[in-house]
Amino acid sequence: MKEYKLGLVLGRFQVFHKGHELIINTALEHCEKVLIFIGSSDKSNTYENPFDYDFRLEIIKSVYDNHNIIIAPLADLAVGDVPKWGKYVMESAINVIGMPDCIIYGIEEKCEYWYKDYQNLAYLKVDRCGIDISSTKLKKIILEDNYADFKQYVNPKIIKYYPIIRKKLIELNKKS
Repeated sequence: MKEYKLGLVLGRFQVFHKGHELIINTALEHCEKVLIFIGSSDKSNTYENPFDYDFRLEIIKSVYDNHNIIIAPLADLAVGDVPKWGKYVMESAINVIGMPDCIIYGIEEKCEYWYKDYQNLAYLKVDRCGIDISSTKLKKIILEDNYADFKQYVNPKIIKYYPIIRKKLIELNKKS
C-alpha cells in the first residue's frame, strides 16, 4: 500500500522530457493512482504551446502504459486570480476521478498557494536539479538540430517523434 490514494500532476508537457518523467515517476512511487492533467489543452500552434492535446497525450502514453495513470485535458483559465485557478484544477480533478490527496510538482513555487483552501492535501516537491532541462531549453536544442542532446533529455520511446516535433517548431519559429 502506498502513502496516498490519488496524486495529481499538472503540466503543459510542451515538449515532454525527463524532468516531467521524474515527476510522474515520483507520483507513481507514492500514489495508488495518478491523475495527469495536460494543461493548456485548448492551446496549440504557438511557440509556447506548439502541440495539441492529442499529440501530447500520444507522447505521454508512449512512455506510460500503466493502468494506475489517468490522463485528462485541462483547458486554460484566465490568469490573474490564483485561488480561483486552484479551485478550477481541484474541481476538474474531482469531476474526472475524485479528490486528490497529494499534489506532485517540480519547479512551480506557487503550487501550494494555489491549493491553500484545501485541507489534508499533501505536497511532494520533486527536486529536478539533477536533470537540467526545461521545455524551453529542449525546444532550443531541437531547433538547433542537436539530436544527440535531444536523445539525452527524453525517454527513448519519444525519439521517434523527433522529426514531427522539429518540423512543427521550425514552422512556428518562422512565424514569430
